[in-house]
Amino acid sequence: MFGSLCLLALLLAPCCVALSAPNCPVISDTACRGNADNTFVQGSSTSEVLAQLAARFCGCTRISGNLAIQLSLQDVANLTEDSFASLYHLREISGYLHLSNIPAVTSITLPNLRIIRGQTTLSSTNGPVSLLVENSRIGALNLPNLTEISNGGATFVSTNGMCGFLGVNWADILTSGQLDYFMSGCSNAPNMDCSSCPSGHCWSPLYCQTLTKTVCPQGCGRCFRSPGDGSYQCCSDLCAAGCYGSTNDQCYACSILNNNGSCVTQCPPAQVYDPVLFKLVNNPNYRLASGGLCVQQCTGNLLEYAGTCVTSCPVGYTSNNGGKCVACSASGVCPRVCAGTDSNGVLAGNIGQFNSCTIVNGSLIISDVALGSTNLEVLSTIQEIQGYLRIEAVTTWTSFPYLRNLKKIGFPGGAVNLSISGSLCKPGGPQMYSLVLRNTTLQSIDLSSLELIQYGGYVQGGNPQLCYVGNFTRHLADSSSPVCLSAMNSRRDPAACIAAGSVCHSQCISNSSCWGPSDTQCDGCRNFVYKGRCVTQCSDVVLSPGNNGIFQNNGSGVCEDCDSQCLGGCVNGAGPDHCVSCRLFSIATQSGQLCVASCPLGTYTNGAMCTPCYHGCTGGCAGPLPYVNLTNGCLKCSHVEFSAEGKQLSCLSSCPVNTYSMHVSSSQSLPLGLSYRSVAMLQGSTTLCLPCYTLCASCSGPELADCLTCQYASGEGVCLSDEPINQDHFFKVAFAFSMTVMCVVVMVTLTVIMGGVVYVRVRKSKSYSRLIHEGEGLNIQEEGNTSVTPVSIIWNKNMKAEKTQQ
Repeated sequence: MFGSLCLLALLLAPCCVALSAPNCPVISDTACRGNADNTFVQGSSTSEVLAQLAARFCGCTRISGNLAIQLSLQDVANLTEDSFASLYHLREISGYLHLSNIPAVTSITLPNLRIIRGQTTLSSTNGPVSLLVENSRIGALNLPNLTEISNGGATFVSTNGMCGFLGVNWADILTSGQLDYFMSGCSNAPNMDCSSCPSGHCWSPLYCQTLTKTVCPQGCGRCFRSPGDGSYQCCSDLCAAGCYGSTNDQCYACSILNNNGSCVTQCPPAQVYDPVLFKLVNNPNYRLASGGLCVQQCTGNLLEYAGTCVTSCPVGYTSNNGGKCVACSASGVCPRVCAGTDSNGVLAGNIGQFNSCTIVNGSLIISDVALGSTNLEVLSTIQEIQGYLRIEAVTTWTSFPYLRNLKKIGFPGGAVNLSISGSLCKPGGPQMYSLVLRNTTLQSIDLSSLELIQYGGYVQGGNPQLCYVGNFTRHLADSSSPVCLSAMNSRRDPAACIAAGSVCHSQCISNSSCWGPSDTQCDGCRNFVYKGRCVTQCSDVVLSPGNNGIFQNNGSGVCEDCDSQCLGGCVNGAGPDHCVSCRLFSIATQSGQLCVASCPLGTYTNGAMCTPCYHGCTGGCAGPLPYVNLTNGCLKCSHVEFSAEGKQLSCLSSCPVNTYSMHVSSSQSLPLGLSYRSVAMLQGSTTLCLPCYTLCASCSGPELADCLTCQYASGEGVCLSDEPINQDHFFKVAFAFSMTVMCVVVMVTLTVIMGGVVYVRVRKSKSYSRLIHEGEGLNIQEEGNTSVTPVSIIWNKNMKAEKTQQ
């Protein structure tokens, strides 16, 4: 009996259907990962699939990817509408919705689903499909709030008489696809009874369809029905799936990005222009684009790159421990970690493990006893050894250029403990060493990129032919680290090397301490260095095509490339604030100009200049106007002052004292002749500052009765005019009024005697009255401005007076 009463109540009130919400937290700040293409929620039985469905999607409001559910028709599962309650909060699906082989269930309802974007679709003979229901025994599929399928069509195949979709106005939902259905039992089905629905369309008698497109005025993409006069008003162009108001924070979904409830074209950037400091500053509202959301940080396995969240870093970038994509080395080689060698060292059989390796996690031992004639060029990508480097017993080669890109050696706990006796070992005894170079016939070893031996010392001895070698002591992180040099043959005598012609380049800081004869193999430059090459002065560098100029830093001795935004070089620095001129755009700063690739938030493009927005703008601007104008003014303001005529005056941080504030919503009536079209461009968070009554100094509304304080004076709780009381003026007015009354009396008397009619209008005025004879009567009028309703006294022959409003 109770169930029958509930059913009757639902039939009589189709807008009041109650569906159980799941007991799980709502996830609104990120998107849940959906199914990959052509895959379904996993499970060997209906109960397992539904359990997985709840585990993955319960509480999700957005699914990034597809939602595909496949059950078994042979599985007697006793399904109910609540079996799919885990999808209760779902509002958006970026891909497609696919229901397949669903066993008998009275209905499936997704009460909050607003939009299926169709960024990935299923294929059919009639084109892409974003909503597919097939081979199922669903009594009714209810998607009462689905207002848009952005791409692809809707197809229903063999759904055993589920014909409710025929009551839906699909032209209002589909953007580019079409409706297809192939099933028995629907061609002769009676039309769905949607008479209780305002739109005349429904998914079932219990679930009405809301129209947001086919009812719109011309020029609207989507629209909403104003609760005031019932007319349809355009949604913001940034809305998708419709809206409940005209501003971009009143959308059901966003066409591009959702930033904390407001639809935007891009997320807030990392930096904004500060017109007070004349520089770019960090933006506290910085957000990253993740799917269709602006988020504070990338979640899951997503990585941060260029203001977005990505699944993998692009070519030339690699991820760091902070989950960000960072640029690889200048050579374009991205970090790759490989294991070091054991005590047997690098062998012909293991050298392949160092292919493209940049970081050796361990030590590297090299000797030609183990290698023979193996080509060691594969080692040239190594940039760091997190252990020790040991080169010993090398007699096969005379030069060793294979570690020319090595920058760092050593790691705490990774040095080798050696006890070497010799007069030049300081200190003596067992010590920790990170570099050992001894007992070789090498004439040169190229470690020209070496920057640091960051832990432990070095050993150098038994290298009688070695001329080209740098000074390792210069690269020790700790000057007290142990150093052990053999007394006689740590290297060949420098004088003998010079005599043999093995001399360093003239731009090297030393004639005898270098890694080779080239200006790129110096162990320190005599004058300046540019990208590892020693030069006399920076102007000697031949610029490559596209180079923006070079700055000679006399303090560091480094030639620095001018910033990529410079044109014609740079002076007093290499940064974008030291360019001679700008390649694209410039911003005025306290010290001159700052060159940028695009105008940042807080400025607008003005030719080649980025001009600061009006100080009242809070969301950037498109031009100089001091109020909201999406093409030539502020894009957003916290407060906008309006004139009495309903025109914007300027953007402010708060409302002035002689105005009252008003927040616009679609359910309000607008004062001052404002229309929703005139404020549609304003953000929903914008407060309107509307003028008080002229006699108010402050107010809570537009009327005289809304005055909080008076502009001039008050009397009996009402604000008074600004006219000062002047005795001379008072007596003149009083005399004029008395004379007017006397004239009226005389004229009335004469009129009565003559049997005529007189019309008298009395108005507040600053001037004397004048009498005008009009036909049968006399009309007494006053000159000047009138501000009160005229009163007429009509005296007829029966001597009865009447007062009428005119």
